[in-house]
Formats: sequence, structure tokens, C-alpha cells
Amino acid sequence: MVNNFTSGLYNISFFNMKIDTSEELTNEVIKKEESTFIHEFIHYLQDLILPYNIRVNLSNVRWLFNILEEAYKKGTIKRPFEDWNNESSILWTQFNNTFGHGNFIDKVAYINNITSDYDNIEGYDSNLNVVRRHRVYKYTLDVVEDAELQHSETYYLGARDLLEYIAYKIESKFFPDRPAAPQLPYESVDLIFDSYGLADISDEIKICIAERCLYNDAPVHCLLYVLLSDNKFKDFIRNSSYKDIYAFLLNSSTLTRDGYSEELIAKTQRRIHQFKNELQIRYGSFEEISKWLSMVSEFVKNNLSGKFIFSDIYKMNSDDMHKFVNDVINQVGIPLIMNEQEKYISMCPEHIQKSGFIQFYVSQKFMDFLFNNKETKCPIYGFCKANGGSCNENCVLNNNGIIMGNESCHYRKFIETYRLTGIKID
Repeated sequence: MVNNFTSGLYNISFFNMKIDTSEELTNEVIKKEESTFIHEFIHYLQDLILPYNIRVNLSNVRWLFNILEEAYKKGTIKRPFEDWNNESSILWTQFNNTFGHGNFIDKVAYINNITSDYDNIEGYDSNLNVVRRHRVYKYTLDVVEDAELQHSETYYLGARDLLEYIAYKIESKFFPDRPAAPQLPYESVDLIFDSYGLADISDEIKICIAERCLYNDAPVHCLLYVLLSDNKFKDFIRNSSYKDIYAFLLNSSTLTRDGYSEELIAKTQRRIHQFKNELQIRYGSFEEISKWLSMVSEFVKNNLSGKFIFSDIYKMNSDDMHKFVNDVINQVGIPLIMNEQEKYISMCPEHIQKSGFIQFYVSQKFMDFLFNNKETKCPIYGFCKANGGSCNENCVLNNNGIIMGNESCHYRKFIETYRLTGIKID
């Protein structure tokens, strides 16, 4: 039987999503692919609210700044790019250890073992003007796929698992006929709770706990080491109501290794403000995004403060869920939604210009291009071709000298804005 099922992709940090359909995106097509759209919308909302995600947004901004500094210094960029400064290198280690890896496992018999390791890192924190030393943990699952064969596979657990778990649970509740997804990462939290003897804990409580952990910069460490390794906490979630658990987690705070305690909503607001300021100070072409982030910050403060919004969405009925999604779209929009050919639409309010988000997408594709030394054509060739750009053989050859003469080229604008016109990319 062929499932009428379309998959999608949300690009963390860059506020754009893709729906894998060849059809041009219209309201009717998005309605037809609503299950996928809602899943990716949840990921988009995670980027606007959760401190872990906003920290990844900040990391991408600093990685791009690092790339530009090296390009100006050396006059060339060698692919794959690896010339990280100390701050970028630390951020890279933190991301790799905490986010998890991209493999999928369809069926899991059980988790045989959970192990942890860590990297010691030390570097200058430009926000606090101090040198910080701490451990960055990473967690590994020994997964048994077939109980009879006892075949096991290594799986790297991370924030990705919690983010996908939340989105998948919400999608599955409102679209129960969607095809089953691979158990890892989409049912990772269920499997972990099973391995801790907590199989009877309800989905709404597990979603609430997963959401709380994503206010921490090491979400899986928070889940496994801080919460589920605490017998008092396990007894509490076994014997307490969802309402009491929700209130307890909401009133908790994050604590840094410097001993600084911060309320959850305050951490979100601080991160959004920091992200907005970095875009304004370092990147002139992202001014429109900075204005948009101010609007997002106000929306979060006025509408989402004092709650775990993803847990709340899961508890909604279908009408309330759709009303909430429409309210978010009406007030802050969705910057870019693309089909599989990269033809885009924008759902942002009229006063928000989409050109800044297109440039932000170019920055994403530019960094992807620098991390991959096999691709030769222009990083946004597919995007331009799908959206009426004047593409030609020079774009296929990525001939920067000729591209500079194309006034309508988004890549040309990016190259000129960040003074990369004379920079050779090997």
C-alpha cells in the first residue's frame, strides 16, 4: 500500500522549512500536506522560544563571522572550512556533543546501555568577559534492534531527539493516520523512560519534561543526569498529577557553572535579545531580521510567558491547535517555506520584507557550501532557478567574476555585502 505521506525539513537556526512536494505551494497544497506542515511548524516555533535552539542560532552567526574574518585575513577560503578560532571551536564542540547525530533506527527492541563521555573545554566568554572552563557531555545509546539476534547499534543521543519527539508526538496526536516514523529519534524519549522503569508515565508529562530540558544548554544531560537519575524526581513524576509536575518544572530555574540562576522565560528573552543584537552589530543585510526578532520577542513575552507551549499544544483540541497556529502566522509569520525544487512562499506580515530572510538563506547555503568540498555550482543555484532567477552556465561553474555582473543575483548581493568579491574559494 502506498501512503499518501509527504516528508519535510526544517533548517534549525535559519527560519525556513521545506515540504517535499513538487507542487507549487498554495494554501490548498499546504492544507493537503498539513501533517508535515504542522510538524515543521513546531520545529520553527522551537527556534523562536527554546533557549537551546536560540543558542544554536547564535553559534551560526558567530561561525559565519569567523569565516568572514579568516577570508579577509588570508584572501582565500579553503574548503572544507576548518580555520575556527577558539570561540567557534568551543561552540562547534558544544553543538556536536549536545545535538546528536543524524542516523535513524526504525525499530528498537530495547536500550541495552546508556553511556556518557565528555570533552573538557576552556575559552573566553565574550558575553561575561571571563575565561570559562567546563565539561561538555555527550550521551550514547547501545540499542538492540532485534532481541533474538541480539544485534546492537550505537546511537548518539542529543537535543535533536527531544525536538523531534515533541514535534512527532504533536503531529501524531492530530494526524493519527500518518505513517509511523523511525523509533529513533522520533520515539527516543519513550524508549529512555522505558529503560528507567518509567513506562507508565503519560505522554503529556514526558513532553513537558522534554520541553523543560530544552531550556538547558545540555538538554540530554539535564534529562538523564539531573532529572531521571534522581530517585526523588522519579517518585514525584510517578505519584503527581500533570498539573503539579507542570508547575514544578515551570517554576524551576537554570543554573550555570558560575552559579548564576535564571528563570526560564528570562533566559528566552535574554537569548532573543542577544541574537538580535549580534545580527544588528555584525551583519548589515540582516537588519530586517533584527526588526522581526523584536516583534517575535514581544509576541513571546505577551503570549507565551509562564507556560510550556508545546505541552499546551499537545493538550489542545484540534480547533484550538489550528487557531493557535493561525494566530502565530498572523502575528509573526513564517519567513520562507519551500517545495522540493526550492520555490518559496513567505507567510510574514506585509511590513516585514522577505529580502533579509532570502539573504539569511543564502548565508546558510554559503556555509553548507564551505563545509563541502565536492559541490562546484553556485550555492543557491537551485533556489534561483526555481524562483525565476537569471541562471546560466556561469552559475553552474560558480564563476564569481561573471556572477558579479548579474544585478538580480541574490548570491552576488551576499558576496558584495560581505566584501567577498575578490576572495578566492578553493
